[in-house]
Amino acid sequence: MPDNVEIKKGDRVKHRLFGKGTVTDTLPLGGDTVVTIEFDNGTTRKLCAIVSGLEPEPLQTQEENT
Repeated sequence: MPDNVEIKKGDRVKHRLFGKGTVTDTLPLGGDTVVTIEFDNGTTRKLCAIVSGLEPEPLQTQEENT
């Protein structure tokens, strides 16, 4: 995740190996943040936000869902 993006509980993110998921917990650690993510494939992982290369998922608008 880029340094200037703040991640919080409830955010949707994307990981290059695990796919898309929802942040369920965050824990600041040094200059990074450990995030717990429930991925759409049913797995839960704890990852360092910056090191893992997480990307924020854009919010979908109502028009995109139809």
